Amino acid sequence: MRSFNDLQTFIDVAACASISEAARQNGQTPAAVSAAIKRLEKDLGNVLFIRSTRSLRLSVAGEQFLSYAKDSLALLQQGVAAVQISAGQVNGTLQVSAPCDLGRNKLSLWLNEFLAQYPHVKLKLHLSDEVSDIYSQSIDIALRFGVPKDSQLIAIPLYLSNARVLVASPDYIAKHGLLTHPLNLADHTTITFMRFGEVFKEWRFYKQGAVQKVQLNCQHIVNDGEMVRRWAIEGKGIAYKSYLDVIETLASGELVHLCPDWRSDPLPLYMMYADRRQMTPVITAFRDFIQQKIATLVG
Repeated sequence: MRSFNDLQTFIDVAACASISEAARQNGQTPAAVSAAIKRLEKDLGNVLFIRSTRSLRLSVAGEQFLSYAKDSLALLQQGVAAVQISAGQVNGTLQVSAPCDLGRNKLSLWLNEFLAQYPHVKLKLHLSDEVSDIYSQSIDIALRFGVPKDSQLIAIPLYLSNARVLVASPDYIAKHGLLTHPLNLADHTTITFMRFGEVFKEWRFYKQGAVQKVQLNCQHIVNDGEMVRRWAIEGKGIAYKSYLDVIETLASGELVHLCPDWRSDPLPLYMMYADRRQMTPVITAFRDFIQQKIATLVG
């Protein structure tokens, strides 16, 4: 696998613009990194970096080769992962961050099946409705709702069609009446989510090109997404929840979808990670497993 490592070394040196820094980050000696670059340059018959005593930059050939190297290495890593998965060689530690509701009510059950299928995998699960910092925390991948804001992270879509839905319990509807228009939310009790102290008290809805923004007088506020769903089931008010979080309670009749002819902002689910080198066999297997579970859940 030396050629794989040489490609990765080239990519790392290009990112750091420094042989010594790339060596430090990867626990190698500068001599080993230099040797890897020289092997690639010999194979290509071109100089990849322009070096001086104070600086290092990509040559024209290096700039041309960099994107191909990244794409090729990603494909090779996927191929290695596929072979190892087929051979039952999935092992290692899986460090996952996920929202509370999704984690406790879906992911926990799915992970039991995943670990039974891959018994040599060690799991570390971090549940929080705050946005986990992949760079500073011990997290390999994070499951996140919403369009990614960090352009430096790699985002793999798990369910792009997800969106928020208005829901309430049959008991709440029996006591307070059926909500037929989003504007009438002001006349109802609402259950609202809060993150980093910010209360999400403006809910938006769309119908035939029209946008309806509703400012709420929030009666129940909580920073835990699972509690929003629980309080809705208990009849405490109307909630605005991710469809993935309430799909089973809608099917069972514990919750009712209100104003179904009004659309909401999309809330896609992504798997986020920081570096393509993290796409190990265990993470590849996890991604494929979760995608299949979501596909089965939503039909």
